[in-house]
Amino acid sequence: MTEPINPNRPLGVLVRENPAFARVFEAVGLDFCCGGDQTLRTACTEADLDIDAIRERLDEARRQSEDPGDEWKSMTALIEHVVDSHHQYLREELPALEQLAEKVRVVHAEEHPELADIEREVLELAEEMRQHTTEEERDVFPVIEKLDGGAALTDEERALLDEALADLESDHEATAEHLERIAELSDGYAVPDDACPSYQSLLERLETLEQDTHMHVHKENNVLFPQVESQLAGQV
Repeated sequence: MTEPINPNRPLGVLVRENPAFARVFEAVGLDFCCGGDQTLRTACTEADLDIDAIRERLDEARRQSEDPGDEWKSMTALIEHVVDSHHQYLREELPALEQLAEKVRVVHAEEHPELADIEREVLELAEEMRQHTTEEERDVFPVIEKLDGGAALTDEERALLDEALADLESDHEATAEHLERIAELSDGYAVPDDACPSYQSLLERLETLEQDTHMHVHKENNVLFPQVESQLAGQV
């Protein structure tokens, strides 16, 4: 018999153990990535959600979920998954979103002045995410892969990881703030009655970006980085 979901478990741990839970948390607005340290009970209380109803939804998601796959088996495999899936998605999607945000703003800003702010947020977010992913792939991930292979790190490499993990988590929080502002400015990605297909596409793709980023950040903050910290502690 499957054990009941423990309400005192952190959101990030729950999603790490079963990625299908992410869909439930997304649907009810619980932050499992940057807010992944918060317990399910506390998160539901603060969001004024019925915890028993949420646990029922999580049970249903668990019954329907599949094995998360090989991306969880090692730090190196997870890094490869993050780069091939989330980073590649950003490389393809961010330039298109920048162009689309400008196009929609030019056509519709007179009736929807918030589009100028949405475009600004998109441009700032895109630039920050490019810098973030470049730093990870160029400087941080190679050292983590070396650590995962069992090699001893130099003092410089240990210092790099110690500093980089804190900086990357800070970057994740800044990314979350941009996404929250975009969601607020667009009234939760609500499509106006006078929206053209491009306007509708922009909102749909921004919502998809938010959902993908939540899972992306979760895999780093709540899965990869704790494993790195544990491995570093073991080398002391």
